[in-house]
Amino acid sequence: MTEAVTSQGLEDSGESKGLRSVLTHRDFSLLWSGQLVSNIGTAIATLALMFYAFDLTQSPMAMAILAMAQTIPVVAFAGPIGVYIDRWNRKTIMVASDITRATVIILIPLTEYFPTFFPAIYWVYLLTFVYATANAWFFPARSAAIPNLVEGDELVVANSLSQMTFQVVQLVVPPVGGILVALLAPNYLPAFAINSASFVFSALALSMIATDLVPDHDLQSKESLMMQIKEGAKFVIGNSILSFLFVFAMLLAVSSGILNALFIPYLEGELALGATQIGLVLSAGAASGAAAALYFSRKTKINKPLYLIAGAGILAGVAVFFMVLAFDLVTVMLSWAMIGSVDVILDIPLTVLLQQLVRDELRGRVFALLNVVFTAVQVVGMGIGGVWAEAAASTGPPMIGAAFALVLVSVLGFFAVAKLNLHSKLESEQPEEEIELPEIAVEVPV
Repeated sequence: MTEAVTSQGLEDSGESKGLRSVLTHRDFSLLWSGQLVSNIGTAIATLALMFYAFDLTQSPMAMAILAMAQTIPVVAFAGPIGVYIDRWNRKTIMVASDITRATVIILIPLTEYFPTFFPAIYWVYLLTFVYATANAWFFPARSAAIPNLVEGDELVVANSLSQMTFQVVQLVVPPVGGILVALLAPNYLPAFAINSASFVFSALALSMIATDLVPDHDLQSKESLMMQIKEGAKFVIGNSILSFLFVFAMLLAVSSGILNALFIPYLEGELALGATQIGLVLSAGAASGAAAALYFSRKTKINKPLYLIAGAGILAGVAVFFMVLAFDLVTVMLSWAMIGSVDVILDIPLTVLLQQLVRDELRGRVFALLNVVFTAVQVVGMGIGGVWAEAAASTGPPMIGAAFALVLVSVLGFFAVAKLNLHSKLESEQPEEEIELPEIAVEVPV
């Protein structure tokens, strides 16, 4: 378990130890290197999966069902999964998840040779469901394990590095992966094989972690599964900071769902952008996200993190407004670049706060619970966006509605933080045996 770091000690430490210092932790470097390689493989296979599924069916509805197969496991299983992440060795969970993903992903391009009592696309749905279930195990376990692999004053840097790696991969790999997938068509097996090999690499790297990642609790607990899920929920409800973060995330998820559902239809239908132009827009978002993560990676502390999170929501709303009013590609790219940075500005402080405020034996449940509520509400938002766009015969009105909601929710968030004096409660609501939350020092972007 990483040794606790006091707020005073952080104040004395000055600037962040930096990326190089974090990577000197051998076990964190193993985790990070595995994720770097598997992120590259996943970026390629994600494109191959979409092309393969569409080639099998030529049906937009098939793509929607595929998206549901990727989402349902998080909503259905994350609660129980969180309990077991807090019971079992988190290293074992991550290794098993990687092995499962490596096996399942290589089977997907072979489904056309599977028994014909199911159409090949049904096998793809089933394997995608299993793959998404393995993801639902891996990511909460990884988030719960990071505080055990770095020092308390390195959590901002460690999470920034993870975000920066993901954003850079999204910036660089999809264009190259798109070319690779196009050259391979209609034989997508090599693309999936690359992803499978990347998961094997990640599993091998994780297996070499020496840190004990068994949660600090009695493994012989006789409480029922439901009681342990409720224990995690009660911990969130009983902590004013966590309660605020959960409610705020749920409210943002509605607008996020609308935006995710209508983003591509808006660019194609309202702005008549082609695939190449949309690729440039997505790259702009990834580039700004990587820049934001790099900025955070230079910080040990984040000043007024709850205001920063609320401020990010306002920036997102303004960016969506600009995108709806956009009249050329450059304006759209600038708007999406702002949204790309907002994702990181929201994610890093939120993740660090959860890692610092939640006891080790509850961390898996809390991260899994956040995944459940955010994903479930986001799906509702997608439905609202789709119905609204159909009724209005345009994607513009629901996009504007999402922008208004983002700004309104964020302004209310500011008032809630100030009225409830939440920043003054950060220190008092930390678990005694856990890392004390630093008093933070990052300026809210204007």
